[in-house]
Amino acid sequence: MSTLAKIGRLLDLFTAAAPEWGASEVAASLGIPRSTAHSLLTGLTEMGLLQVRRRGRYELGWRAFELGEVQRSSSALVPAARPVMEAYVRRLGETMCLGVFLRDCVLFIDKVVGDDPLSVIGPRLGARYEAHAFASGRLLLADRPPAATEQQLRARPLRVRTTRAPVDVDDLMRQLEDIRRTRVSFDHGETVQDVGCAATGIRGPHGEVIASLSISAPMRRFAQHEPQLVVAVRGAAVQVAERLRASEHPAGWRVQDAAAAPPA
Repeated sequence: MSTLAKIGRLLDLFTAAAPEWGASEVAASLGIPRSTAHSLLTGLTEMGLLQVRRRGRYELGWRAFELGEVQRSSSALVPAARPVMEAYVRRLGETMCLGVFLRDCVLFIDKVVGDDPLSVIGPRLGARYEAHAFASGRLLLADRPPAATEQQLRARPLRVRTTRAPVDVDDLMRQLEDIRRTRVSFDHGETVQDVGCAATGIRGPHGEVIASLSISAPMRRFAQHEPQLVVAVRGAAVQVAERLRASEHPAGWRVQDAAAAPPA
């Protein structure tokens, strides 16, 4: 395994659920010698990507935060999407989320929560989730090459969040084919019980999906208003794409793996 691959896998260990790691734990998790793990941890600490919280325990350093802020400020996606999302949420009262594809997962980078007391809170920003388990993730998977996607999905058992979620790869591949045809991905309680969601893609200049935009509501409201919510999320995605095209920001169309007029 190359040093870069080891560093990537090491950084992947740091999550909200496991924010601290020691050299022995890293070595056991990655299957590398403890001396190698210690050397990698020391090097990343010197770079500022990690820091020593207490003796022998490492956590993400402030350089990671700085890089995140640089990425946010240099990408036109969130500034283009945020006002559109806010306008639709004010009108509809339901939660909207913005996601991107990152290393076989969906990463949620922004959301606007509805103002109803029973509004869906939505996923945690900055966290990666299994793409197949979310409407947004399946929308993003559907835009990937089918053969590579199927190989990835068959590489390990599908982890699911509810008993309604797809557990068979063949069924999931058929869902992805439907999403490619309709350009909309649905969730009827597969991710969170009693929550419905519709997601569609924000498309780049060549028709590629650069991000997902979704709208979520408690299942009862979602079932009552599903056609209107689908129309809304599609319209919002088109407005975001138009704002990106009009943007003079140099990174406007470089969002692969990382205000509109209110709707009538």
